[in-house]
Amino acid sequence: MNIPKEVQKILHTLEAAGFEGFVVGGCVRDMLRGVAPKDWDITTSATPTQVKALFPRTFDTGIQHGTITVLQGGKPFEVTTYRIDGTYTDARRPDSVTFTAQIEEDLSRRDFTINAIAYNPTHGFADPFNGRADITRQTIRCVGNPTHRFTEDALRMLRAVRFAGTLGFVIDPAAINAITALRENLTRISAERIREELTRLLCGTLPGALSLLESTGLLPYVLRGTPYPAPLAQTVQYLESAPTDETLRLSLFFTPFQQNGSAPTVEKIMRDLRYDNKTIHAAALFARLLPHPIPAERYAIKKILQQLPQDLVKDSFEKLLALQQITGVSDTAHNELLRQLADDVLSKNEPYLLKHLAINGDDLHATGFPRGKEMGAALAGLLDAILREPAANEKQILLNRLHGGEK
Repeated sequence: MNIPKEVQKILHTLEAAGFEGFVVGGCVRDMLRGVAPKDWDITTSATPTQVKALFPRTFDTGIQHGTITVLQGGKPFEVTTYRIDGTYTDARRPDSVTFTAQIEEDLSRRDFTINAIAYNPTHGFADPFNGRADITRQTIRCVGNPTHRFTEDALRMLRAVRFAGTLGFVIDPAAINAITALRENLTRISAERIREELTRLLCGTLPGALSLLESTGLLPYVLRGTPYPAPLAQTVQYLESAPTDETLRLSLFFTPFQQNGSAPTVEKIMRDLRYDNKTIHAAALFARLLPHPIPAERYAIKKILQQLPQDLVKDSFEKLLALQQITGVSDTAHNELLRQLADDVLSKNEPYLLKHLAINGDDLHATGFPRGKEMGAALAGLLDAILREPAANEKQILLNRLHGGEK
């Protein structure tokens, strides 16, 4: 088990002071799967006060739940005291916790057996619920009674589906039955928590696990009471063909809301899930552009470039092409032609935005043109002409055209 030296130092410091210390949860699960962990969580028999006394640099992260962040080698690591959870009245977090000296009691409060494994380089594994065997069997099984686990924390139902999609594991039938029976409890979970799990599921290696949301009846609750407005199987097919890029995956999932006139808009449903404005704008833009084939001509490409975020215009254009190819709107050969034309337009700095015009509103006003909607329409008309004839983007030529001179 390849544990970073900073983590080993924390474990050694705890043990030297007479306490137990284990790495626990997702990092152990990932190590056993041969995957390098992204985060390292440590659990210990030491209380938060005792942990803070052992390490010179700490700060309180969730001290009411026994968690202290220890800075070791300039990196933060969460160290949490063994605990027993009290009652859950909000279907999300325990109302109180009680510290314990037994690692087994701490592991017994966790969600799934694959996450209820602890490891210490000296003492080996603490695995009272046979999580290692479930990793070998690629099975997601609850610690103890599934109904009890999902009643405590309803988000665990989504976590089970997400693990199925990101790990490629199957969910134990008893857990599936409990999820189906308790799905309404998801209404008690915040939109932010649901959004996080949905995004991680969509961006997982097996987005086909979305079908579990449908078969268990979770999907309308994930979407805050809104039915999915299209056959999910088609969306899953598209997602399985898409790279694991968040913008691409979110756009493919939410596009049916744009294409079904009776459904809420992409903006509405994503706002309900508390996505940030930038993400909502990107998904809604792609959903609007996706169904429409792009002609292989410079004018059409410039009209598309106008609508894309200008700080990421090339990247956004590539994503639109990828989405159209995934959904069958375009193909590889046509996309390559579009790509070459777009690259040529951008490399030659051909004008396609109002700010690219050789004149502006002040120039028009100086010639007696009134400000207002009429001026905006005039500038838009000049820009449209320049999209077709970029060489005419000179101030005097544009003024002549505006005042009925050169055509």
